[in-house]
Amino acid sequence: MSKEFFDIKEGEKKALVLGGGGARGAFEIGVWKALDELGYKPDIVVGTSVGALNGALMLQGNVSDAEKMWRDIEGRKVLDYDFPLSINSFKDYQRTLGGFLIKAIRKRGFSSEPLYRLINYYIPNEKAIRKSKIDFGLSVTNGVKNKIEFFYLKDIPKNMLNKYLLASASLYPAMEKIYIEGIPYMDGGYLNHIPYEMVLKKDPDKLIIVDIQGPGFLRVNHQIKSVPTLWIRTEWSLGDYLFFHKKRTSLNIQLGYLETMKLAERFQGYWYTFEKDLLRKEYCTFYLALNELLALNSTESMIEPFFEEDYQLILIKELSGKWNKQVNKDTLPLAIMELAGKIFRLLPEKIYTVESFQLEIIERVNRLQEEETFNLYGDLAPEFHLSGKEWAERFKEKIPFVSNRHMTLFILNTLEQSKGELTDKLFKTIILIRPFPFALALYILKLENKFK
Repeated sequence: MSKEFFDIKEGEKKALVLGGGGARGAFEIGVWKALDELGYKPDIVVGTSVGALNGALMLQGNVSDAEKMWRDIEGRKVLDYDFPLSINSFKDYQRTLGGFLIKAIRKRGFSSEPLYRLINYYIPNEKAIRKSKIDFGLSVTNGVKNKIEFFYLKDIPKNMLNKYLLASASLYPAMEKIYIEGIPYMDGGYLNHIPYEMVLKKDPDKLIIVDIQGPGFLRVNHQIKSVPTLWIRTEWSLGDYLFFHKKRTSLNIQLGYLETMKLAERFQGYWYTFEKDLLRKEYCTFYLALNELLALNSTESMIEPFFEEDYQLILIKELSGKWNKQVNKDTLPLAIMELAGKIFRLLPEKIYTVESFQLEIIERVNRLQEEETFNLYGDLAPEFHLSGKEWAERFKEKIPFVSNRHMTLFILNTLEQSKGELTDKLFKTIILIRPFPFALALYILKLENKFK
């Protein structure tokens, strides 16, 4: 149980590792907000790249100031480069990213002076950090030896902390290398964007790692057996590393807060966040409705394949793949509800009740049916830049019969109009080859009956 990580025990040495990931680092501020609210005070904080910057902010002790800084950051304040205010297509995205990288390589990295000014402004008092009772460290990549180097505060010369923070966050070739005593240093996350090795040497009793899926040349198989470890991450995209945008930042901060509070069992949910203990009743009603469905047991029913065990196993496997977590009898009601929310693009930044979540699904389904469309991308903060993965998902959802949303609405409309009888072989074939949208359509049909 993850809740035990937040139980405070006297004499326990607690460590926090903040991973690297550029603009995704706003997620770590949300984690900090939650830890602060939970009364969890780490004894050791280490980080790399943006995680090192956030760690230094943490030692200053004011999460509100750190949040204010993050909400104020946009691209020009980090790099000497004019990022576009909007990117309206995947071609725009490719052109922007490609153009940026070409210019960065030609320049051998953009000037990091804007980032250095930002660091000096928000981390103005190194003495205060050195007085903190928290043991602080960071990692950098030595450009000569091509290896990670770890530095705790005691290893960093006085009045040089901000220079080391800058070096840890210098994502070459996007940014220039940072020279310290003649040695070129680069982003600490190149070889491992989660520098937990430097913490393990201090023998902590508990370890919390915040993973924001940062870049790196190597993918490390993180298996920590020597100390109880809690990973804090999200299934949602946190955007690209280099594109800073205020609305994306706001969403990422909230996601960091909610993911941490779910692990502390203040809320429930996997992709989304629900008020605690409200899911129990929904589980009962879900299985009652499922029992009624199975009780039909009619060979003439349009949902005849649903009664076959082989089909059910295929369906569970596909639901597990879409949910990114194994679906079983205990998680099926939550999985199907959250997947319906994802398909109809409910925002992940709210704390829902079960009924408010389901009613929002129905409202969106009704609107799409009335408008005879399946394009819902305007409903999820269209102002911020999408990542490459999000652009790919957007493209897929625009293709009829490939789009899960389109297929769900097609099957739902057919179910609503057929009134229990269907002999159309084409439709039954679609049910067999597209079990995921079929399951969602049945679920939405159940919700429509629930809220009549």
